[in-house]
Amino acid sequence: MSKNPIAERIILISNRYNSAKEFLDKCGISNYSLITDLKSGRIKKPGSEVLARIVIGSGCNGTWLLTGEGKPFEEGVKNLSKKERAELALKEILEYQFDESEEGKKEASDIQIKLAETLTDFLKNRGN
Repeated sequence: MSKNPIAERIILISNRYNSAKEFLDKCGISNYSLITDLKSGRIKKPGSEVLARIVIGSGCNGTWLLTGEGKPFEEGVKNLSKKERAELALKEILEYQFDESEEGKKEASDIQIKLAETLTDFLKNRGN
């Protein structure tokens, strides 16, 4: 079962913090099971008050939180941790939609090759 895209973005933001409780405290949300409930699908659509508290408390981009358009934080990707940047990049790659034209197929092939080369380099250098 796939999660609501807004729930997925809330979970992504919460991962910036040391714990879900820290994130929820920062946002002024007293339902300490919110992140667990979003992950499990028990809460599918958080209410507007929760969304507003997340935007205000975390400083995330409200448009991004609701629609997925734009950047999660206005300060830009450079201020995110390496892990956060990698997660965002991977999410973009997994969600990228190629068209079925010959040009789209070539683009997909080129990106797959580059991704394979990058992953190979990463795994080789991981132990260094």
